Order: sequence, then C-alpha cells, then structure tokens
Amino acid sequence: MLRRMPDPVLPVDAARGDSRHRDVRAEVFAAVPQRQAGVGKRLFWRLVLAVARVPGAVKLLRRGS
Repeated sequence: MLRRMPDPVLPVDAARGDSRHRDVRAEVFAAVPQRQAGVGKRLFWRLVLAVARVPGAVKLLRRGS
C-alpha cells in the first residue's frame, strides 16, 4: 500500500513565482510606442472581417488563396 507524503513536493507559494518578478509592460510600452496601422491595412482587415461574418463567405476567401 502506498504511503502519503507528509508535505507536498511543490508548495503553493513556490508556484506563484519569485517576488522579484514584476510586470514591466507599462515601462516597455512607454519607451517603445506602438505604430498605428495604415489606412489601407485597416480598411482591408475591416472588409475581410465583415465578409467573414456572412455564412459561406469564408469558403470564398479560402478559395482565393
């Protein structure tokens, strides 16, 4: 018969990570601003997503590629 281990192998606190790790996304996005997509690219994707809403249109989109 198997015996139970007295303590878990990995305590829950160890799975949460080190306290020295922190979220640095705000600093990165402040230093490297996001580029805005051009008007042509935005219109293209808006059209593709609008067509994809129509039933059966996805087949037509895939057929063209």
